[in-house]
Amino acid sequence: RVFGRAAAQRPTSAAVAAAASAARWQDAVGATATSLPTWVSSAAEASRGGSHRGAASKAGAAEEDEPTYASGDLSGYKVFHLQEPYELSTGGVLPELKIAYETWGELNANRDNAILLQCGMSASSHACSHAGNPAKGWWEDFIGPGKPLDTRIFFVICTNNLGGCYGSSGPSSIDPRDGRRYGSRFPRFEVYDQVAAQFRLLDYLGINRLHACVGSSLGGMQSVCAAARFPERVGKFVSISACAKSFPGSMAFRHAQRTAIMQDPHWNNGDYYDGHLPANGLRLARELGTITYRSGQEWQDRFGQNRFPGARKEADKGLEHEFEIERYLSHQGKKWVNNYDPNSMLWISKAMDGFSMELPGPDGKPCLKAGLAAAMQPALVIGVQYDVLFPVWQQKEIADTLRANGNKNVCYYELDSTFGHDSFLLQMGSIGPAVKGHLEQEPGGAKHLWEEKAQIVHDILTTIAKQTSTPDVMRSMFRSLAKGSSTVDRDDLRYALKLLLASDGLHDERIDRVFEKEFPEKAVTMEAFLGVRAEILQAALIRGEYDTYLP
Repeated sequence: RVFGRAAAQRPTSAAVAAAASAARWQDAVGATATSLPTWVSSAAEASRGGSHRGAASKAGAAEEDEPTYASGDLSGYKVFHLQEPYELSTGGVLPELKIAYETWGELNANRDNAILLQCGMSASSHACSHAGNPAKGWWEDFIGPGKPLDTRIFFVICTNNLGGCYGSSGPSSIDPRDGRRYGSRFPRFEVYDQVAAQFRLLDYLGINRLHACVGSSLGGMQSVCAAARFPERVGKFVSISACAKSFPGSMAFRHAQRTAIMQDPHWNNGDYYDGHLPANGLRLARELGTITYRSGQEWQDRFGQNRFPGARKEADKGLEHEFEIERYLSHQGKKWVNNYDPNSMLWISKAMDGFSMELPGPDGKPCLKAGLAAAMQPALVIGVQYDVLFPVWQQKEIADTLRANGNKNVCYYELDSTFGHDSFLLQMGSIGPAVKGHLEQEPGGAKHLWEEKAQIVHDILTTIAKQTSTPDVMRSMFRSLAKGSSTVDRDDLRYALKLLLASDGLHDERIDRVFEKEFPEKAVTMEAFLGVRAEILQAALIRGEYDTYLP
């Protein structure tokens, strides 16, 4: 399905149904990390506080929100520490494995309500604020009570990717064998290894099967990988602005970014941690990346060919920052210095370039259909028509291949958003309802989780009711529903009584008969309600056990 820009602001019913310059470095160790590496903290204060406005539009161009992704306060995460060698699919071996993670919500007794949120290349585990870190996260509007990843029923887990620099094992981590940063010695890995590391974390948490995997960009690649390579452990998956196999266009962009870093004289083949940060290379790499994250149409609408007033009068600025778009890109590049490790970009982007879900087909040749054959879970695949980095045909390819394999529960739609690849960070109004609908609708939905919550409420109310008299319970129920009114809707009273007095639904029909007989009108007064106490107790087959004293 294709939704226009209006749908990006107001979700349709279909969408709902679709349901580092651093002199010293610190490392987050132990069960809980509370401090930032120094190369992060210097930029954290400048970028704290959620959304950032575009650097610049003082000549009439429209300003737009910028996503908070890897910036801000990055403290308060936990670390899973595997203190044994960890073998990678590339043949490399890490002497230990650390995965930083954060969680929201509560894991239920059956341990089957967990959602693994898989993030992009440069993201931290801080997707949403919590008690340990109140700073806004990069998916703040998507996680919480009543939100797409509803923490009333789901236990949400987000990790910093293997190869990252926000608490997980990566090139900037300490090699325990000699106490030095890995740097160029950090082994190469694949996207599969990042996913496998996440499942080692799940093993540690005692989670055998996920309710769902949800991911965007690199995270969307990981969600597809998880569904196909760990099918027995994934109930559903969501893949947004991603692919099942990298294509030369996006590989070329990432190559240009890596080249910018590697040609910086301070890069030193990746071993720069005791010297100068390759800041100029990192800055240029980020500017190149920003070009792929948004769209030309958005920048035309936002900046056009606008110059800054008096730009040509500044001899030292005219060539560099004459136009608004130039200053915007420069701002994005500078913001990344001291906020992200250049080696992490190199290692992770290289893993993205090598990503393919293909396996040998019947003729022995690489075949995407064979590679996705095991991914039969309900799937939601979302693409963005203005995405330069992951063209929309790549998301359609995922959906088409899943359907060709016989998956009957694949929902695919395209979003017409000029935010391009960044849409998954900015377009909550169009993406959020689709994600929420997919996670909660059947098959494999959240009905049983809501039933668990209802049973808990029922048990609590029943316990409270047993500690007082039935009339007192009925008065409290009526006043709670009335909210100051003299009457209460008949159906609201009936539903409340069923929740309180019914056991496994055995007495629903009896309660219905009492209400149909005694309350022909929709509005019920407290006097009338208390007047049917005896009939209600008899209908519910309660032999005085709720009456601890006589009224």
